[in-house]
Amino acid sequence: MEELLASQSKKLVNLSRGQEVEGTIVSINNREITLDLGAKSEGVIQAREISEEKLENLAVGDKLKAFVALVENESGQTILSSVYQTRQSRESRTRGRGPNWQRFATAQNQKSKLSGKVLEINKGGLIVDVEGSRGFLPNSQVGFELLSKASKGMEDLVGQTITVTVSEIDQNNNKLIFSQKAQVSDDVKNKLKEFKKDQTVSGKIVATLPFGLVVNVAGVEGLVFISDVAWEKVEDLAKLYNVGDEVKVLVLGLDEELGRLNLSIKHLKEDPFEKLIEKYPADEVVKGEIIGVSESGVAVKLEDGISGASLQVEGFLPVSKMEPNTQYEAGKSISFLVDSVDKGRRKINLAPFVTSTAGLIYK
Repeated sequence: MEELLASQSKKLVNLSRGQEVEGTIVSINNREITLDLGAKSEGVIQAREISEEKLENLAVGDKLKAFVALVENESGQTILSSVYQTRQSRESRTRGRGPNWQRFATAQNQKSKLSGKVLEINKGGLIVDVEGSRGFLPNSQVGFELLSKASKGMEDLVGQTITVTVSEIDQNNNKLIFSQKAQVSDDVKNKLKEFKKDQTVSGKIVATLPFGLVVNVAGVEGLVFISDVAWEKVEDLAKLYNVGDEVKVLVLGLDEELGRLNLSIKHLKEDPFEKLIEKYPADEVVKGEIIGVSESGVAVKLEDGISGASLQVEGFLPVSKMEPNTQYEAGKSISFLVDSVDKGRRKINLAPFVTSTAGLIYK
């Protein structure tokens, strides 16, 4: 099996925060550039981080280097930055020292509130300066008092002075993560208790952000992450929703520490995967395009799908069933047999489709 894996031309790359990577540009617009990093997730870098001169000369298919700012955000994307690590390293050298780790460790243990300034915005969250040290505030940890100031876009938050607590420290990897939890008034907490999990409510969109929709529900703020807007992948929420739109949402949960309702739009609609399963009975022959090969197996984009939907259906061939005489390469189309359906992971488990000289089919 080791020989089989060694023969594959493309492995899924494991990423870590601060790592320098090189990817191939698969799409580019005036807001962001998407890269194929050879990992399970695509990389996204904001176009404003690239100089105008360099941006004009970039095209789909070009190679681009960047640093990993966040391995995976709520949408499953890897957030990249052209300046994240180099700038932090340069600032550390200028000061002659890195972050005061003991100071932040004490603040974490005592749950102290710290004052910081928003320096940068990326699709995964905010880069915040606290006492001369740069840390990361993920979108999932941003409180609504701050989000309410971003009705015209997250860029409005740059320069804002905010209050944060220390969520995570990793000195070895120069990792400092902030949060805005535990900063909610009793009044807001009492309003949240008026709602129940799995309740259907109506609200008005007050902000469309790159990572989700901010919705006002009877005076209480709620958030619909982009992954909970639709079953299919959504690239740009601003093309689908406008501030002021009325929407029906399902309450997924109450987050008292951040003072918000966690909401969903897609869970009010039928999951197309449930209907799709009917097209993939056991032992059905299907054809798919290999999108990645790893030590655990082969990831496959199946060609069949629901007409009119952009839902990408993926299959998976485990390493234990990989055929030693078959060359599995990214981009190659191969026929497989449907082994089973994994509803939880929303994937089709596959088996090899092989015919012997006697014309027999086996798994």
